[in-house]
Amino acid sequence: MKTALKLFVVVFFILAAVRLTEAQNYSLSGKVRYADNNEIVTSGSVKAYDLNGSVISEANISSEGDYILWLHYTEVDLIGFPNIEPEEDYVPTGYPDKVDPALFTHISVNGNKNHVDIFVQRSSGVMRPGVQTTLSGIVFSDNVPVKDAIVYAKQGNEYVGFGISDNNGNYSIKNLPVGDYILVAHKIANESSQINVSLTENQRGGYNFNLKSKSNGINNPYEFALAQNYPNPFNPNTVISYSVANEGNVTLKIFNAAGQLVSELVNAEHQAGVYNIEFNAGSLSSGVYFYRLDANGFTATNKMILVK
Repeated sequence: MKTALKLFVVVFFILAAVRLTEAQNYSLSGKVRYADNNEIVTSGSVKAYDLNGSVISEANISSEGDYILWLHYTEVDLIGFPNIEPEEDYVPTGYPDKVDPALFTHISVNGNKNHVDIFVQRSSGVMRPGVQTTLSGIVFSDNVPVKDAIVYAKQGNEYVGFGISDNNGNYSIKNLPVGDYILVAHKIANESSQINVSLTENQRGGYNFNLKSKSNGINNPYEFALAQNYPNPFNPNTVISYSVANEGNVTLKIFNAAGQLVSELVNAEHQAGVYNIEFNAGSLSSGVYFYRLDANGFTATNKMILVK
């Protein structure tokens, strides 16, 4: 009897931990298809970026074209990436079907989302004939080397290849036939840049870019939003995420079911961006509570449940 009771307790806590972990994230799922004919993509990965351009989640694309990500950020951008081996037949493409981050559709992660399909752009560079070489360079942002910038090689409107910058800003594009190209460098939260090159077998390096950050410019990627707290229900800690579109005073307040103020979590000047704050309700009793965000005329209120 004691053994059975111990087993029950262990299983109970395991299930509780699983539920708590799942409560902290929302699922974001869909299929990846080719933009030109709607065929299913059968390999590669999908990466989710916050609006500063940092990778926050990644998932493989299944043989049926499906992907699923687990997220708790307010706003994300998605990019579908090919595998490098075997040789890729499409280029990194953002949701829903663009390579330029300025044209991506931001996704608000405030609940589980299905059917978020990505339509990737094909590469015309696979198995192209002729003498091939590799070009390389460094990508900077405001004169600082940046990681995860994507540099595309184009001929006209066709994508021939791409490279991704590493921690030191270095990128390379391999197996390019010699010829004339437009190189375009993109990175989320930065203005894009392009250069024209005539690639010969002996011209391989020095194709550098210096992108300009948009974080303080007029092309602000953020918006006013208030996400559902996670976990919810909670005991006694939970995290509230919110984003603001421009500089100004922000308040985040907690109210009980009677409308009485029980806590002021935030009352401060903010820059545009995404923010997370932890709320400890250890001194409060179980019940329904509301949290309200006020920022530059924007107001939003969500409900949360404290269970002790």
